[in-house]
Amino acid sequence: MMKNYIIKNGRIILKDSILNGFDIVVENNTITDISQDVAVAGNFTIIDAKQAYVSPGFVEVHIHGCGTYGFDILDAGDLERAAGFLKQNGINTFVPTFQYNREVVNDVVRKIQQSDLLADIPGIYIEGPFISKEKKGGISADYIFDFNREGLEQIVGEAGGLLKLMTIAPEKEGSREMTAYLNEHGIVPCYGHSDCELKDVDIPGKYKTNITHLFNAMSGVSHKRSGLAMLPFINHDTFFELNGDGIHLNDETIRMCYSSLNKEKLVMISDAVVSAGLEYGEYTSYNREIVSNEYGVRYKDDNVLMGSNLLVNQILKRFVEQTGAPVCEAVRFVSYNPCQLLGIDHRRGSIEIGKDDDLILLDQELNVIENLKK
Repeated sequence: MMKNYIIKNGRIILKDSILNGFDIVVENNTITDISQDVAVAGNFTIIDAKQAYVSPGFVEVHIHGCGTYGFDILDAGDLERAAGFLKQNGINTFVPTFQYNREVVNDVVRKIQQSDLLADIPGIYIEGPFISKEKKGGISADYIFDFNREGLEQIVGEAGGLLKLMTIAPEKEGSREMTAYLNEHGIVPCYGHSDCELKDVDIPGKYKTNITHLFNAMSGVSHKRSGLAMLPFINHDTFFELNGDGIHLNDETIRMCYSSLNKEKLVMISDAVVSAGLEYGEYTSYNREIVSNEYGVRYKDDNVLMGSNLLVNQILKRFVEQTGAPVCEAVRFVSYNPCQLLGIDHRRGSIEIGKDDDLILLDQELNVIENLKK
């Protein structure tokens, strides 16, 4: 890994614009200067970007697996291999996501803690277990429970400080207690897998809240019944995950959300699973056979949609094509916004002096040319 280098002739993607004609100086893996015509002095490697975009690395906030590696079953070294696979796709930060299986959670937590990936894996995301069986989607009914305080305390304690995001259904008895407890422990409550009405939801206050894959596995938008999917249209302070793979949401819905919702809270996700980034075919996830094809990734036995075969770098390209969003804005949805949600925007998510050299090069079609954080 390079520690000291200067990037020249790049189109630098900032949070709200593209900066041309400036150099980026990196010393000891930290951005120390962004200015014009930096003089080369000392032991610096010069990188000629050749007018490619210089982008912050991408973030996968909601990902169950990729490249044959499922986070529900990790052999020795799989976490590192998955991280390497993601880096090939420009994804330098990711949050392993899974249904609540105590054995799985404890195994993943242990493997993260024993790895050299703590900078790249800021935490884990648990979908459940205190969610609605009626809106379980791809979640196994075996991993859905009624709320009890002792159970929540056990989950949080065994996560060893790594639990960052947790999906809860607001209509579940005890949901307000759950929300308060998660907030107190620095964990973002994520509303989802829910059939609630808006009256069941604690409107965001001083703490962050998030919506798990907006529209999917939740009560919808209706003039008769105010479902959970209406929350970000009414309250602009909550983060919300948007899956732009074209399967989880149709293109009209994606465009509606882009034009109508708070762009500072939009977090692009993939909900990727074990087959993401690979050829179509049959795979295994959560001990069930799955089929990956042009209709997404579905359980073989009941055809229920359970994830995506795209990663966020691919979804980013598709989003720009569908919405016409400026590149700097779309990149924000897969970098800065998710880092804000995770509370790591002080070191990652944007190209600024003092932040990590979390940098990638993209061509004009937003394909990854090179990941400088190898």
